[in-house]
Amino acid sequence: MACMIAVALGLFAWTLAEYLMHRFAFHRFAGFTRSTHPRHHATPRDLRYLFARPVPVLVVSAMALAALWVALGTMGGALKVMAGFWAGYLYYETSHYRIHFGSGNGWLIRKQRQAHFRHHFTAPGKNFGVTTPLWDWVFRTAGPAPGESR
Repeated sequence: MACMIAVALGLFAWTLAEYLMHRFAFHRFAGFTRSTHPRHHATPRDLRYLFARPVPVLVVSAMALAALWVALGTMGGALKVMAGFWAGYLYYETSHYRIHFGSGNGWLIRKQRQAHFRHHFTAPGKNFGVTTPLWDWVFRTAGPAPGESR
């Protein structure tokens, strides 16, 4: 598999994993997964609850790598896809921090902030994608930004 395609595939896979983990593991099954996400919603500017915990990150990464190794048949291909997956994860953590603490007003961060704050403050059952609204559109969980109507 060409390196750039593998990395792009990993980045795309990250966006889906981010959406599914946020919607289900962090919200629907938060007690079962021992997620700190409810605390993040209660105190969104508390850095202790902003970032993902290292152990769950490593577990999800190991599971994804194993699944990719089996699916692709080579560790080399799996690692290339994981490079994109990790790039997506690092972008997620950076974006999430900027959404909550940054002062940037660029178009992208402004849109991410609007959707994420709607999720936090007015519609916790909407806008689960932090880095992209793609899966919210696909699964019909997208909601308007605060102050906007549809």
